[in-house]
Amino acid sequence: METRYGFRLQRSGTNRILALVLALTLAITAVAPASAQEPAAEPGNETPLYLPSILDNKCYQLRTLSRYGVQLYGATGEGTILHNDLVASGASFIRNEISWAGAEPTNTTPDKYNWAGIDSVAAVVGQGCYNMVMTILGNPLWAAPDVEGVIPAENLPEFAEFMGALVERYDGDGVDDAPGSPQILYFELYNEPDAGPAGSMQRWGEHGKEYAAMLKAIYPAMKAANPKVNVVFGGIAYDFFTDTDPENPADNGPFVRKFLDDVLANGAGPYFDIMNYHFYPLFGVNWTDDYLMDGPSLVKKTDAIRAVLQKYGVNKPIIITEMGWHNNAMYPHGSDVLQVRMVVQLYAQSIVAGIPMSTWWPLSDIGGAYLQDSGLVTYADEDTAPVRKPAYTVFQVLTRELANVRFVKRIVEKEWTNNVVYEFYDVANQRTIYVAWTNPTDPTNIWGSKQRPYVDTTTADNIRLDGTNATVYDAFWQVKGTVVDGNDGRTDGRFQIAINGDPVFIVARK
Repeated sequence: METRYGFRLQRSGTNRILALVLALTLAITAVAPASAQEPAAEPGNETPLYLPSILDNKCYQLRTLSRYGVQLYGATGEGTILHNDLVASGASFIRNEISWAGAEPTNTTPDKYNWAGIDSVAAVVGQGCYNMVMTILGNPLWAAPDVEGVIPAENLPEFAEFMGALVERYDGDGVDDAPGSPQILYFELYNEPDAGPAGSMQRWGEHGKEYAAMLKAIYPAMKAANPKVNVVFGGIAYDFFTDTDPENPADNGPFVRKFLDDVLANGAGPYFDIMNYHFYPLFGVNWTDDYLMDGPSLVKKTDAIRAVLQKYGVNKPIIITEMGWHNNAMYPHGSDVLQVRMVVQLYAQSIVAGIPMSTWWPLSDIGGAYLQDSGLVTYADEDTAPVRKPAYTVFQVLTRELANVRFVKRIVEKEWTNNVVYEFYDVANQRTIYVAWTNPTDPTNIWGSKQRPYVDTTTADNIRLDGTNATVYDAFWQVKGTVVDGNDGRTDGRFQIAINGDPVFIVARK
């Protein structure tokens, strides 16, 4: 969960014969490629044909994995408040969290664990065949002095026992499984573990060596339970550092810059499968000299993390388990228009960066004392139904229209100063899709005002792109118009269109 705005939300046997017959049937019909579940493979190179097989409330094949996921909290599945919004969103995976302490409040053996809470979190996996990134939190106090911090070496075997049992319960093999044999293949070890001390609480940030020891302890147990499981590095903030401004310590953040280096220097490379970080545009200034929130800072932050991995000879897929922006009008400036822009911008840039899975945080507003309304739908509870925001519709557009695209190039012309144009190729539909917008022309007004909104929809810039003809769509995939080669007086295999701060999709035929 985002912790950088000054407020931290506190969280606390199947029928094998049937399964075999069904598995053979699926193999023959080739409903979806098995490789779609492998993290190293770039999603989007296959047609997203999804025919879920659910018999007796059992899911035998997960959804085809795409780049698009959302954060949920608590119980999931049919009958929960956000279930219909999840299903209609087009997301292929969910991130949710569980508590070790909730399952093992006192030291015991796996046969005596309390699985009820975790099973409720995983319910939608079995019911809807969703992929899930399950985040492990909440150390029991008998095992560690801090709920989000270091586990003493003598208790690491206990954590390994828990993680092995957890992976076994959700491996879908019919042995010691949760009801319905749901399959979970991604387990994330803590949220933003690069956070340093908070008062008397010692978190992982200054203890990279101990985090490495933890990974070394649990990795063999998890792989023994399910060789296909993916051990996911806890999503690091990797910004708002404790040493950001040495001259003004009060302006520094809680995150320890050297945490990732410390973990890798202590030999953790072979003991996780996927690297993972969080990205919030407010902190893009750490990664680019371009416009604070509009430059390619997500791409550059990804490159910076890859460089750290490569320094230690580590080559892993990188995913993002939190990214987002709010729509409520508060500092820093938020609006429906800006949130729509950020959905397009962040997912486009995550594709450019080669990120196979990116999680919008969260699906619904958190509510209560949490300040930023970053959800795709409004806050919901037993008395309040969620309302889908404009950004929700745009998320649906991306899951549908950019499901199969691969990045081709960023287009840069020497006369452009404020334009961002990415070229993608839609493999399934054999079409070129440009995603384009303009940045603010006055960086001193980056946060926006009533006089000059952050997303400038009034100042247009003409750009020329390759193609004989094209259809221009707005962020909601509504047709804005068509253009053809020669519309600028030159017949040269290129066309001209005007763009502004609102992102557009340009579907071109070359």
